[in-house]
Amino acid sequence: MICTRFAKPSGLASPADQNRGDGMAWYHRFFRHRTVEFSVEGADFILRLTSADDYVSWREIRTANYRHLQPFEPVWADDSLSRAHFLNQVRTAETEFDAGLGAMLLMVHQPSNTVIGGINLRNVRRGVAQMGTIGYWIAEDWGGQGRMTKAVSRVVEFGFKSLGLHRIEAACVPENTASANVLLRAGFQEEGFARAYLKINGRWRDHRLFAIVYDDILPESPA
Repeated sequence: MICTRFAKPSGLASPADQNRGDGMAWYHRFFRHRTVEFSVEGADFILRLTSADDYVSWREIRTANYRHLQPFEPVWADDSLSRAHFLNQVRTAETEFDAGLGAMLLMVHQPSNTVIGGINLRNVRRGVAQMGTIGYWIAEDWGGQGRMTKAVSRVVEFGFKSLGLHRIEAACVPENTASANVLLRAGFQEEGFARAYLKINGRWRDHRLFAIVYDDILPESPA
């Protein structure tokens, strides 16, 4: 379920949106004046499209978890925790979601409304590919309890059912067994190994490669 909280109604969807044929026209009609939240069955958190209102909570949890997260992420820039940097992420999240090109989401604990992690579906390729890439992070104190598996499964469902994707990919450095186990529990299959795949923590790192396709969890592939 996707919950929408309206600030005020907007105009009708444009003719271009109405003719997109990708299942997103309803989103485009209202997006600029709403907060988008994804319910997650059986979880104590929701997924919320990155919003300016979450900046303080996001900054606090990222700051507290720097040592936990940095080994598995690109080097943090000097302004990586600044409000300006976060608002750039908000604008990117709005643009990509509005265009049906993914979702940059925060994991928000309920009822405390505290950010505990994040998960993104990005790098969406259309045409004959119809695929995207998933990535995620979670605060150390909130990990290891099945939350990220639920978040990944929910975003995969969104990618297949709402964005019409056929394939979703993911990758992790070889020693990140926790991340690999999340993907396997969420139905991904390990497909290979890529040398010097991404620059993580200042070094070009090898990665284990995973993917899930529509037919793995749903009976018929979308046209």
